[in-house]
Amino acid sequence: MPVCKYPIIFFVLFFIQSFNHSVSQSFTTSNRYFDSLNEVYKIKQLDDLFIYLKKEKHFNGAFLIAKDETILYENVSGYSSYLTKNRLNLHSSFEIASISKSFTAVAVLMLYEEGKVDIHQKVSYYLPDFPYTDITIHQLLCHRSGLPDYFKFAERYHENTAFPLTNDSLLSMLQTYKPKCKITPDNGFEYSNTGYAVLANLIEKVSGMSLKQYFNTRIFEPFGMKETFLYQFGDSVNIMLGHKSNKKTYSRNFLSGVVGDKGIQSSIHDLYLWAKLIFSEKIIKKENLLLVCTPHNPESPLCNNYGYGFRIGCDEQKNIIFYHGGLWNGNHSLFVYRPYDEAVIVILSNIYNKSFVGRSGDIFRILDEL
Repeated sequence: MPVCKYPIIFFVLFFIQSFNHSVSQSFTTSNRYFDSLNEVYKIKQLDDLFIYLKKEKHFNGAFLIAKDETILYENVSGYSSYLTKNRLNLHSSFEIASISKSFTAVAVLMLYEEGKVDIHQKVSYYLPDFPYTDITIHQLLCHRSGLPDYFKFAERYHENTAFPLTNDSLLSMLQTYKPKCKITPDNGFEYSNTGYAVLANLIEKVSGMSLKQYFNTRIFEPFGMKETFLYQFGDSVNIMLGHKSNKKTYSRNFLSGVVGDKGIQSSIHDLYLWAKLIFSEKIIKKENLLLVCTPHNPESPLCNNYGYGFRIGCDEQKNIIFYHGGLWNGNHSLFVYRPYDEAVIVILSNIYNKSFVGRSGDIFRILDEL
């Protein structure tokens, strides 16, 4: 049963992009000297952009740009803590907020490949306490469930905010109060952190492991992601805290206990590795990678859509990009992958001052200059 009206257009675009990439490779091979000079020029432009963001926009964080399997530029600026003045480095792990959704989506698809989960099945088949009996796993993955964000109702029902809300207590809250869906399930796109928190419950129930154990044993450790881990509020491990635009430390509140929609800490190098793992079919098979990459919301344009765990957009040349941003507790992050030239942009910051908002377009313009 088709899940959207876009796949044919989507695959044609991928074919065209692959063809263009082959032409680009031939051009590069026959013009090595020119290409070498061009790369030096691009690196200088990326460095100029980084210096501008640092000096003029007060960027505090880490920055990585790669293309065709090569890291073109990486840099870091500022402090892990404005209070202690400890410096950041290229291996610092930041809270990546909603970029965590890509890990949750891939974990579900790993279980799908193993025959342990049917993504077209109702969520309540696996989680009997889930009260919305018409919602499917597919709808959670592509934000078509209509579930309201727990940010907007949890404080009303969570009796003691001195204790963190957990995924289990959120599921119990949904069962007890059944907050009204914002739209009828599968009737449109409605971004829902609640949906990805429920997917975390699903992973735990089906795998028999905690989400942290599953990520550690199935993804982080096997694939060498040594600077990536799931943090749950109250864990006895030091993490880098986020900051407000005035450089004051951001206080974590009870909502930080929920994971799946957020919760992962990672570095620019590990997220670059994550891009290579997903999009080179090293972690999930091609047919499931296509589920990640397919725009599943037919009422939305191709260049403003959502797959599984990734937003789908286009650059200025209408090349498809897969991306996700993250914002939580003063941490601000961006992950972008462009298939036709395997370009990766990873920007991680522990202060929310909008210093790099809209800059991916500038980066692609630099990469695309002859």
